[in-house]
Amino acid sequence: MYDFDEKRNIVIACRSKGYLVSNLIDQFDKEAYNLIRVTNVATMNTITDHIDACLLYLDEELLEDSQLLIFIRDKATEEDFPLFVLGDPQEISSVKDIITANLVGQTFERPINIKDVVNDIHKYLLEHTGVQRKIILAVDDSGVMLNSIKNWLGDKYQVLLADSGLTAVKSITITRPDLIILDYEMPVVDGKQVLEMIRSERDFADIPVIFLTGRQDKESIIDVMALKPEGYLLKTMKPYAVRQYIDEFFIKRDAQLKGNLLRKSGK
Repeated sequence: MYDFDEKRNIVIACRSKGYLVSNLIDQFDKEAYNLIRVTNVATMNTITDHIDACLLYLDEELLEDSQLLIFIRDKATEEDFPLFVLGDPQEISSVKDIITANLVGQTFERPINIKDVVNDIHKYLLEHTGVQRKIILAVDDSGVMLNSIKNWLGDKYQVLLADSGLTAVKSITITRPDLIILDYEMPVVDGKQVLEMIRSERDFADIPVIFLTGRQDKESIIDVMALKPEGYLLKTMKPYAVRQYIDEFFIKRDAQLKGNLLRKSGK
């Protein structure tokens, strides 16, 4: 039996009722995982527990239910849990039209060894969720931009997404991020207003914010920096440059926090 601090919840999306499926579910159950089986969007919507992973057990019926696959993809993106894909080579290839590669922890081609599947999923969860990753909240009204940030940073950081300022504020009250990447120009509640709301709350005032802007002219940059964020990113920056910027930010911040602790302790 696997030794986690608490039971892990794994969703299995499956339409098949065959022998292999039953054995797979039994094996996960024996290893003290909480298995939640879903067959459609309605059953997926009933899940209120935290999801640690989702296994897509592909067959013809599941592949035809694009609504469920899209729902799972979007939920995995928003809540940052890995997807595992099990099926024939053709089925695995077909699902790639909906499920992007950055969300997939591992694929399993039939024929499978059930114990190997369970062991591999366990190993992945242990390696990728056993270590606390920095949490980044990305806020932008563009779904394309949010997905890009997720793709660029998701392999190293836990990236949460919010498509509006109000959604961002609500998200912060639920999960405190280590960094907020905030779009400067958004409808209804813009980046400046969101930053003011964050700074006005004592519990959240110290969360670092880096602005995201599409404007590169000197006047716009001066306006952005006048709000005293920790920095700014241009939407035109290359993915590697964004990753490097965020990596360097956390290295400097961690060193600063460590220095502050040492000074307080008198060392």
